Amino acid sequence: MVLRFALAALCLVATPLAAQSLTPEELRALVDERVNAQNPFAELLNDPDPARSLAAMEIMLESGDRDLTRMALEFGLLSTNPTVRRTAVEAFLKSKPVLSLRFDGAAANERYFTQRMTGANATITAERIGFWRMQVGDYNPERGCYMLASGKDCFVTVNSDGIILQNEGWMTGRVVPGATGALEGSATLYQVPEPVPLTVKLLD
Repeated sequence: MVLRFALAALCLVATPLAAQSLTPEELRALVDERVNAQNPFAELLNDPDPARSLAAMEIMLESGDRDLTRMALEFGLLSTNPTVRRTAVEAFLKSKPVLSLRFDGAAANERYFTQRMTGANATITAERIGFWRMQVGDYNPERGCYMLASGKDCFVTVNSDGIILQNEGWMTGRVVPGATGALEGSATLYQVPEPVPLTVKLLD
């Protein structure tokens, strides 16, 4: 009797484990299903008609869907077409993201760079890499910029010269989309004699 209960209990434990296992064929079918589910969106982004491709990217970026937003943002930032890159950045900014600005102060004056990062409440590493986070606010059509979410000053301006980042009183920077999709350039910091490299990572 005891042996019978023990065998029954063993079967109950083993059954869920067996149900969770996948054969290579089943796994391959699930992978194909997931990849194929994204193909229609990829096809829309790669439409040979530039206008349709651009419209698909904008709609996906404004959809609020995390996966679609990432797919469209990656497509736009890595595009060789400057109009597509600019549109991707502007559509992304409309979502009012929190940007993380990375300042490389390794070659800058140590004292002044540290003072500037500390004064801006930025995080600074032992290698003198500063990280400053700030949220993008509403677009101001009169001033032609995206405002700081926490104030009345311009924060991001997108134009033919690139993407200008600023915080009145301590920082002005210019970046452009790089080969990896990150925004890359340099910044001038208040009281720091030399420009410092600036990077803003938009893709996870």
